[in-house]
Amino acid sequence: MIIIWDNELDKYNLIVSSEQGNFPASGLQNIHLVNSWRSNSLLDQYIKIDAGVGNTITADCAVIAAHNLTSGATIKIQGNDTDAWGGPPTLNETITYNADIMTKLFTSAALRFWRFFFDDPANTDGYIEVGRLSFGPRLQMPPVASGFDIPKKTTSNRNISITGQSYGDVGYKYRSPGFSFPFISDSEKAAIEAMWEEVDRIKPVFLLIWEDSLDIVGPIYCLIDQDELSWKRDTDNRTWILEINFLEVF
Repeated sequence: MIIIWDNELDKYNLIVSSEQGNFPASGLQNIHLVNSWRSNSLLDQYIKIDAGVGNTITADCAVIAAHNLTSGATIKIQGNDTDAWGGPPTLNETITYNADIMTKLFTSAALRFWRFFFDDPANTDGYIEVGRLSFGPRLQMPPVASGFDIPKKTTSNRNISITGQSYGDVGYKYRSPGFSFPFISDSEKAAIEAMWEEVDRIKPVFLLIWEDSLDIVGPIYCLIDQDELSWKRDTDNRTWILEINFLEVF
């Protein structure tokens, strides 16, 4: 299991190839997926970050969510020591298309310049749209206890009249998985607590339950759905035990 939470894209000014007035690139730094960026072109579009002279950004994963990209698009996460991209750059990873959330895991690199690149000439919308981008370090979680649930719930309201007729308001469907981690080391505990300090129960993360089998359950954009981390020590007093519940958001 992997949790992607430390989004470097949120920490810097964005340099963008183009943007529409009502859909600026700053929408990508909003946690709500409906606040999207739209390009003015379908060709050679990018969202870029410069860490500054003498600085680097370390990353080993990238995420694209709430997009209108097509299966024929060229989609990349790239990184370089200089602001030159035709070389090819030092890091040049193609992201495999998925109609839902797309992710890419790669070997960690520390570079000054990073960018997402899009080229989608056959897109009939006439623009490229993305609701959320994320890149940075990934949190590899310890082993999960077997037998967990991934329930899918609804916010729809239903009522039954006194004469037996049903009526209601249609809401939306969401997932709310929960997991138990029975063997957590001291270093893993520290990494989980660092995540909790930053995201709390407010800031969404990307959850990859089976990162090697995303065709079974794809990435989930979700909150940690509890108001505390309740740590327990195992009976041998060597490792930690923790339960974490998640709530899918959009």
